[in-house]
Amino acid sequence: MKDVEVAARVSRIGGLPLAPEGFSWPLCSRCDGPLRFLFQLMADDLGDHAESLRPGALLSFFMCDNDPGQCEAWDPEAGGNRAYLFAADATVAATSPGEAFVLSQCFEIGICEVEPETADEVADFKVVGWLGGEAEWWDTDMTPTCSTCGTPMGFVAQMREGYSRNWLMNFGGGEAFVFACPPCDAASVVLQG
Repeated sequence: MKDVEVAARVSRIGGLPLAPEGFSWPLCSRCDGPLRFLFQLMADDLGDHAESLRPGALLSFFMCDNDPGQCEAWDPEAGGNRAYLFAADATVAATSPGEAFVLSQCFEIGICEVEPETADEVADFKVVGWLGGEAEWWDTDMTPTCSTCGTPMGFVAQMREGYSRNWLMNFGGGEAFVFACPPCDAASVVLQG
């Protein structure tokens, strides 16, 4: 991971989200506070690992951190988190409603190939998740269904909280499971822990 500009056009944790002109910062459905922007994944950065994203797509994730644990951020249908799928080339840096709603550091997400039997050995490389394949659920399979077409969404990534207070993604001690339905321009994130 390396520091990048707050509006870098790369897959990253933190910074300002890239979104279409006129994008309204999302609010929590329960507490009405602005959601915190955590990460964006750009399909063109992910190569063959992005089979559940169409080329040129950008997936952004926001989560409520106003009163941790109170706004059901784990459930993508409850309104405590939001995932968006945009065409990356039609985006600009969004305006944040305040410093509390972005992480204090911004890091590019890089890809490192890891064989399953050596996964424990790469902990020193600050691995924050994995791309493609299948979700490794902590509990029961919670693969979301697309609200537009009704089909199960495709798995994109599984993200861990992180290693630094400056860019910790507060998943309540668990992990975030990222999904998308490219034909419907829909994305969803489920938290489990």
